[in-house]
Amino acid sequence: MSQFTETTQVSLSARLKNAFKGIGLGISFIGIALYFLFWNEGNAVRTARALDEGAGQVVSLDSATLDPTFEARLVHISGPVKLKEALVDAALGVEAPAQTVRLERIVEQFAWIEETQTRTDTKLGGGQDKTTTYTYRMDWTETPASGAAFRVSEGHMNPPMPIRSKILRQQDATVGAYRVSEEISDLGGATPVILTETQAAEIAQALPLSQPAKLVAGQVVFGETVARPALGDIRLRYQAARIDSASVIGLQHGNALVPYTAQNGRKIHLLTEGIKTAEEMFETAQRANTAKTWMLRIGLLVLLFLGFKALFGVVDVLASILPVLGWVSSSVTSLISVASAFCLGGLTMATAWFYYRPILSLALIAVALAVGLVGALWLRSSAKHAPHPPGTT
Repeated sequence: MSQFTETTQVSLSARLKNAFKGIGLGISFIGIALYFLFWNEGNAVRTARALDEGAGQVVSLDSATLDPTFEARLVHISGPVKLKEALVDAALGVEAPAQTVRLERIVEQFAWIEETQTRTDTKLGGGQDKTTTYTYRMDWTETPASGAAFRVSEGHMNPPMPIRSKILRQQDATVGAYRVSEEISDLGGATPVILTETQAAEIAQALPLSQPAKLVAGQVVFGETVARPALGDIRLRYQAARIDSASVIGLQHGNALVPYTAQNGRKIHLLTEGIKTAEEMFETAQRANTAKTWMLRIGLLVLLFLGFKALFGVVDVLASILPVLGWVSSSVTSLISVASAFCLGGLTMATAWFYYRPILSLALIAVALAVGLVGALWLRSSAKHAPHPPGTT
């Protein structure tokens, strides 16, 4: 492992120039965040309504036989998964185990890795010293850089990868008598494939490298010494996702199940591993919709905070002429940015709810006002009947 450290000085004028540029970026962040906050609420409502529509129309069928009377209907099936043929990594001649819907080839190289760490010190007068430490170490990685773009490329160049990682997916699968989409390859958790001596020999023959090939714990390692890998050594292994049964909800089209289009234009096509009822699948989809909505809300609120923070960049830079004052200013503008993000973001989401669900929004407002009125009347009644202190009327 080696290190290289360099320090650059940023003047107050340069920081102010960047801060003024940041105002435009901040306005863009705020606009993007507000637009997608509004869109996110509508997207969640439309998806939920489409799922409700599907749950009310779906018909569960026996997957073993194809029933043409349900052509162009939303149907639910469950049953054993049948694959037309096994997945094969043709480049290396490795065949996946039975019932594999996704085969992952994972190739790693023992290579140089650059890590950077920057420390910023603000000086009296508003200038800054930025000290960056570049650390170089060798480790296993799937995506080694060539080294040409490293800050210190001399002595840290990596040899080219002879082969890369790859994911192979099943394109033709059936559940009972029904053909399902290739999205079934997204199901199942990947588990290690333990390679055999024969497979290791075939891989070594298909991938002629200068380093000798060794089978170690079910994976192939190309290197002189396994315990002490050298630059350029290769480690290759496989993972497979295998499933025996699946449940699918989709529009029956011939012998295939394709996406169903709801009245609002949203498409419904649900797949899951194992035997699940239609009700369970729709409940899971609704929970996933809620989780996705909340993840986007949080991410967009963070973006909104960064936008407001960028607007105060000039203030923070000017205040940093005195380092202590700069710290105080940064803390205050951060609090203001958080409050602004929550206020404006909350108002945007509330407006979207009123736009997309006016009846529910009015009902919630009515309930909130009723609770507030009851609380106010209770407090007034409690105050009226409270005992008065001696000497008061």
